[in-house]
Amino acid sequence: MITGLLVTLLAAVFYNVGVLVEKSALTALPALRVRAPVALFRTLFGRPLWLLGFLLMLLGLGCQVTGMALLPITVAQPMLAVGPAVVVAGSALVLKERISRADWGALAVIGCSLVMLGLSYDPGEERVAHGDHPVAVTVVAAVSGAVALLVFSAAGRTGSGVVYGAAVGLLNGVGGLLGKACAAVLARTGRHAPAALAATPYPYIYVVFAVLMLGALQIGLQRSRAAILVPAQVVVGNAHVMVSGTLIFGERLPADPVRLALRLTALVVSLGVLALRQRATTDPPAAPPAPAGSALAKTPAGAPADSRVPARRRPPGRHRRAPGAAGQPRERDVGG
Repeated sequence: MITGLLVTLLAAVFYNVGVLVEKSALTALPALRVRAPVALFRTLFGRPLWLLGFLLMLLGLGCQVTGMALLPITVAQPMLAVGPAVVVAGSALVLKERISRADWGALAVIGCSLVMLGLSYDPGEERVAHGDHPVAVTVVAAVSGAVALLVFSAAGRTGSGVVYGAAVGLLNGVGGLLGKACAAVLARTGRHAPAALAATPYPYIYVVFAVLMLGALQIGLQRSRAAILVPAQVVVGNAHVMVSGTLIFGERLPADPVRLALRLTALVVSLGVLALRQRATTDPPAAPPAPAGSALAKTPAGAPADSRVPARRRPPGRHRRAPGAAGQPRERDVGG
């Protein structure tokens, strides 16, 4: 039990530190475009800093597969919710992103859910499923991939970090489901695992979704805040894996009422992170008005007229146009 929990927590740390390193590298890159995939990946793999982040993410994915082989889905997958805590703290320290009240609220929610998950797990009661379900996994992967592409297209129109996170989360959720399938093969076949794994469709589908997820993640990170995209990605991905994985592999929830209540509450609480992130993106704090006579209230030389701070709105009915203003005819010129 302890080994599985530690490996899963390491998976979250490695993966999300890799995301932060990639985000830092992306700030110096030109705009990435999904319609030019060859140029996109050539640009990424040509940057040593980005490659470091990519290797950390791969290490995190390897730890995730190991954790899936040791823990039930409803324990291992929600443990990855510690990732947003790593991203929020790293975004403040490394990327100098502003930490809002919703960010701190998300950290509190994640901490509470992790404690409840640990208390809800009984290794003597809950078995870890190691069955083989290639048809079901393939169908779920295909449907989820199509939905993820639609959501990513919508994210390109809105520019919302939450929508980008939802698209990446769907792709990442398929990756988690495939990771569980690979972990089941590894646990079931032992030393013959490499040959047995190669005979399944799991590693090949995994490569396809890894490429899609990697490209979508880089574009989303470049166009939105990491502290907003990653929590949305984690929550959507967790929900996807827990629902589809539990149904496919048939792992049961705890029978003890107290443990069951803790498990379900932890799942609901972790999903609340998405609502907090949505609020952070839709309700940004308003900037205080510039005092009269300040430098902000004046238009710099050569600046367009629209760049001026708007003056206080006059009451209706009192607007008057000054005669002879620039670009406006005098009153006596109207009508000839």
